[in-house]
Amino acid sequence: MKKARRALRPRLALWLVTDSGEPAFGKGRMIILDAIDEHGSLSAAAHALGMSYRGLWARLRRSEQRLGFPLVVSHAGRGHDSGSVLTPQGRELLERYRELLRRVTAAADEAGRKILGPPE
Repeated sequence: MKKARRALRPRLALWLVTDSGEPAFGKGRMIILDAIDEHGSLSAAAHALGMSYRGLWARLRRSEQRLGFPLVVSHAGRGHDSGSVLTPQGRELLERYRELLRRVTAAADEAGRKILGPPE
């Protein structure tokens, strides 16, 4: 009996890099920004992602330095006005990255079907 071939599909990692080649934004940062947007604070986002606050903060700051603009603005304290929100530039980058990722993934899937063919 002939063994059925397993379906193979391409999967990509997509980073945005600076002119000097330093990684500035990718799927990991997208996940971090989504968590900050959902939870309203760096601390709550870090907890939800199983990361340390310091690790999340360092990744965020490194991206901001490489991009040249803030992704998040934070207000210290407790109560209604405290917490963290995405900046307009951060939100726009997140939306554009998500669209780029969607299009690149769709193109890779189409190329994979053409080149690898359907499973037998």
